[in-house]
Amino acid sequence: MEVLAIIPARSGSKSVTDKNIREVAGKPMLAWSVEHALTSERITRVIVSTDSEKYAEIARQAGAEVPFIRPAEYATDTALDLDVFKHALNWLADNENYHPDIVVQLRPTYPKRDPADIDTMVDMLTADPEADSVRSVALAGEVPYKMWLNACDTDEGASVDAAAGTDGAGISEKRMLLTPLIRDIPECYNMPRQELPTVYYQNACIDVMRASTVLAKNSMTGTKILGYLMTENYDIDTEIELLRAENGLLKAQLAEKTVNKG
Repeated sequence: MEVLAIIPARSGSKSVTDKNIREVAGKPMLAWSVEHALTSERITRVIVSTDSEKYAEIARQAGAEVPFIRPAEYATDTALDLDVFKHALNWLADNENYHPDIVVQLRPTYPKRDPADIDTMVDMLTADPEADSVRSVALAGEVPYKMWLNACDTDEGASVDAAAGTDGAGISEKRMLLTPLIRDIPECYNMPRQELPTVYYQNACIDVMRASTVLAKNSMTGTKILGYLMTENYDIDTEIELLRAENGLLKAQLAEKTVNKG
């Protein structure tokens, strides 16, 4: 069975400059994900999809393949994962006659993960023929049942807000017309947290899917999505999160050295 890891690493970043290649605990960020993929027992091939020759060279030095440079239209802020993965799979099929069975997405912004989790998630997918994908999730810290949308962002809400006028300087900027984010439970925002359903969020660590889910179903998930529970989140989108991940990696390295000396 062919299990392809794709590490999508476009150049540029607005939140953290060049975060995909920022050094974290002694390695460029994307090199950590390459290492995780190479350490996995299930993954049979590792490629990096990037629009940058500089990033490509860093990926190759880390041990990944870079069989193509990603076209610019798939490397914008608004480019979808689906477009990036369809491009990669179609390119490999057209140019190498390579057709993987399973595809694993390892985001380069996640420098701390356990390769054993990758293998477990691949095994989960292969064990369930009806499943389209597996996503890593973690327990949500906030309760979406107590969250709101600003109806003033809609045409109807904006007209209501305009008609209401302004009570003083700056009030119009703070005025909202609230509508609940979730409406399937009546007045869930007034219920005790303990009575509300447990909610999980995708922590961006590992996504595993069938290649057919991407190509035939035109989706990164499909309809039957299995979840794999994790307790940590090391996805990086800010400088503070980068420092936190680096601290976690350095602690892990120190612990490993201590065990080896012991």
